[in-house]
Amino acid sequence: MKIATSPINWNNEDVPDYRPWIPYPKILDEIQRAGYRAIEWSKSLPEDPERLKADLEARGIRLVGAFVALELKDPSRHPAEIARALEKARFLHALGARHLVVADAGDPARRAAAGYVGPELALTEEQLAALAEGLEALAERLEELGMALVFHNHVGTYVETGEEIARLLEATDPDRVGWCLDTGHLVYGGGDLLALLSRFAPRVRYLHLKDVDPAVLARARAEGWSFEDALRHYIFAPLGEGMVPLKEVLRKILESGYDGWAVIEQDTTPKDPTETARENRARLEALLRELGHDAAL
Repeated sequence: MKIATSPINWNNEDVPDYRPWIPYPKILDEIQRAGYRAIEWSKSLPEDPERLKADLEARGIRLVGAFVALELKDPSRHPAEIARALEKARFLHALGARHLVVADAGDPARRAAAGYVGPELALTEEQLAALAEGLEALAERLEELGMALVFHNHVGTYVETGEEIARLLEATDPDRVGWCLDTGHLVYGGGDLLALLSRFAPRVRYLHLKDVDPAVLARARAEGWSFEDALRHYIFAPLGEGMVPLKEVLRKILESGYDGWAVIEQDTTPKDPTETARENRARLEALLRELGHDAAL
């Protein structure tokens, strides 16, 4: 298993004012100081591939992918959204990345109900079919670039709950649409991680590793917080300190033969983000050793 991180651990685009924004290229120095040699792209990084390539190479850091939220449940949006995704994919490919991490775009109603959605907010069968069709069409285009599409379950979107994740995975071609399992978002959304992995572990082709603070989650549900509210209250805990059964998750994924990227994310923290990222990396490395696996940086 290969370990990476994301600039979101330092600068969170969903709540950009929750702490002082770390400028570029200082953020690369902080990532390097936390012990990482691989990252995802985010808006904290430049869109000039030549500048970014030079700055990454100077620090011995590689780019592995990027997250993009797309509106594909409306078939009329497919041409524009796929074109937007391919533009990002070409940028990533030029920098050596091979994964496009795609999520549903969500909307204000779903973001407001993050973590406690009801069936009335679910996709219709027609919307689900359109989403699946759009993902497969994009995946086919990405294959031409030598890149892979992995779908990210995300609270505040229309693929959040365990049932919604299962519906999407069942509706899409497993050879084309992989699963970017986000452990924190799945638990936050009320899903049963281990049960879903029992069914879909072979679909996991990319990982976002998070933990969830159960006390903060309980308050979020009781008080009707939005996703942004929960981030400001530090819904995501340090790895190993929350309610995600991380060791068992890793065991199931490794037993399925997984040898891909594990991107450590905490999103927001009341502590120093660089030290938090370093501690999370050390915890993951220790867990992997307990399971008899080495971590590659």
